[in-house]
Amino acid sequence: AIMGMKTMLLSLKLLVMASVVSAMPMQMVIFQRGTECFFEMVDAGEHLTMSVFILDGAELRATAFLEGPVAPLNVTSGMTFQAAMDQYDQGIRYGLSIHHQEVVDFEHMSDKSLEGEDDDDDNVDAFMTGMDDDTEMEQTPENIELMKKRAAEKRRQLQMARQRARDARRRREQKRKERLAKIRDEGEPYQKTLIAQSSGWYRMCVRGTWYQITTEMELRKSSEMGGVDPDTSHVYTYEKKQQLEEEKLLDEDTASQEEGIKDEDFEKTREQLRKLRRLLSEIQNKQQTERHRLVVHAATNAHSHSRMVLSSLLETVLFMLVTGYQVYTIRKWFSSGGSLLAR
Repeated sequence: AIMGMKTMLLSLKLLVMASVVSAMPMQMVIFQRGTECFFEMVDAGEHLTMSVFILDGAELRATAFLEGPVAPLNVTSGMTFQAAMDQYDQGIRYGLSIHHQEVVDFEHMSDKSLEGEDDDDDNVDAFMTGMDDDTEMEQTPENIELMKKRAAEKRRQLQMARQRARDARRRREQKRKERLAKIRDEGEPYQKTLIAQSSGWYRMCVRGTWYQITTEMELRKSSEMGGVDPDTSHVYTYEKKQQLEEEKLLDEDTASQEEGIKDEDFEKTREQLRKLRRLLSEIQNKQQTERHRLVVHAATNAHSHSRMVLSSLLETVLFMLVTGYQVYTIRKWFSSGGSLLAR
């Protein structure tokens, strides 16, 4: 009966996910060590973007992962879908698969590895200083030939040292760019975009820690949202898609069928409408980011206050224990001293 209920719930979830998940972020409550997942049918070559933001919890931390295909496209029921997922978890793959997993922490978003980065370039000047000086050698034909060979070897080693220094700088700059790309501004959700290698069902999951958390989860695919945003390299959001559709309708509208309206005036009006729509979209995005930032700040302050109260309580208990031990020691000392005086 329990398995049948799970299968029915999974079928309902698949029916809802296929039409709703890619539209608006959904708030999910994830219990201790629990996992919540979204599923999406994806064709090969499509872009998938998962978005996660933790709104509440004793710890704003979770594990997000995007993987698939966890089931082929020809599944016809929740039972066959569950069986396919069980086989996927056991190691069976349905074509070329992708898997990305990362721990997201909204209380500690800065990358400390960027601080105090050491410069490990090869010191070419020190290398040149350490080379042997041949100026004091006697100018004989044998020594001149030897000096030429040493000079050629010096040039070769110097070129190698400079090349190693350039490679080290290039690698360090690449690592720095990768670390900077992982740092998010406060209030922004964690987003990751992958390209589906094979057609099938993909899933995005968020796994909680030892505490209950509330998250906003979203799974978007490029075929439904209109492509990939060149500014963010992620699939368009629902708001961005709506903005592009409205701008497209404005471009298709003309003043040719209206009397008394010039094309120049209509074009100016249309351009002003575009600006107003973009400004409204920016305001909405900033409001959402600010709301998320306030949520993170409130949770961080509450957690800091809880840690401070717990620390003060432990210090008080420790102080009382030490004081009690001192009183006990002094009383014992006086009692032993009194008995000695009585003798």
